[in-house]
Amino acid sequence: MLVKKIESGFEFESPTVNGAFLVKLSLMDNGDELLETVPVGVPVSYEPRKLNTGTIEKSIGLDRWKNFIRMRDEGISIMFIDS
Repeated sequence: MLVKKIESGFEFESPTVNGAFLVKLSLMDNGDELLETVPVGVPVSYEPRKLNTGTIEKSIGLDRWKNFIRMRDEGISIMFIDS
């Protein structure tokens, strides 16, 4: 999972298993969490969907979340995290 610092938070990005979609989860500085599903190779877009607080942590799992927090606290702006 690729995680990068964006203007107003962090974006977690991963392709689906079949590669048809790119899933982007955004953790905004104000605490909002968003889901954006991007079809690959198709000129279609969907509006980001607001998620409940804590959804990203639950979705990526505790090990990846801990790695993200550690790397974020070290000031790393782009990272690949795995469990």
